[in-house]
Amino acid sequence: MTSLLRPDLEPLRPIFNAALTSDCLDHLGFRNQVLGSDIAMISGDGVMMGYAFPVKLEPVEVAPEIPYVGLLKALDAVGKDDVFIKPSGRRHTSALWGELLSNACKFKGAAGALTDAPVRDVARTRALGFKVFGTGTWPIDINSRYEVVAHNVSGEIDGVTINPGDLIVGDVDGVVVVPNALIPQVIAFVEEKNSGENLFRKAVKEGMSPSEAFAKFGVL
Repeated sequence: MTSLLRPDLEPLRPIFNAALTSDCLDHLGFRNQVLGSDIAMISGDGVMMGYAFPVKLEPVEVAPEIPYVGLLKALDAVGKDDVFIKPSGRRHTSALWGELLSNACKFKGAAGALTDAPVRDVARTRALGFKVFGTGTWPIDINSRYEVVAHNVSGEIDGVTINPGDLIVGDVDGVVVVPNALIPQVIAFVEEKNSGENLFRKAVKEGMSPSEAFAKFGVL
């Protein structure tokens, strides 16, 4: 089994954003790696960049005798630079993230959380500064509505497959999923395109026409 790629993200975070990442995936022929536009950054700021840690949810209708068993196992297992991901299949029956989960992940060094459902405890999560992406807010608890039945397993949001170790890049523009095997190529393209964009900015600021700058640097 091929080991997953996990390059150090610290030197990369200053130059990465969702738009650049999407452009690079387009260039590589992967044109459907962006999640729905209603999935937005609800807490935190800047860029969320980390490795996918998806869990599997199953809807339930009654509260279990012991709640949160699978969720707590997942929280125990999440690690540094991981993005805790809860795909719901767009079944909006409860909030899927809250402030205590944010606390648990933040102090383990996780990069953020992502779901295709609402979240809650937003004021406290914002005060914590933890990055959370979701479709809105709702106060309803997950208990008696969903159970986490597996963690660090493949999932899907909006037709985009998310495998453990995929690179997740999210900001105010949206969320992009980079398949793990493409990470080195995407890093190289982002570094190159970021450099070209800086040159374009400098050139037009100094009086070069946009068309001349595009012809010279090949970015727009």
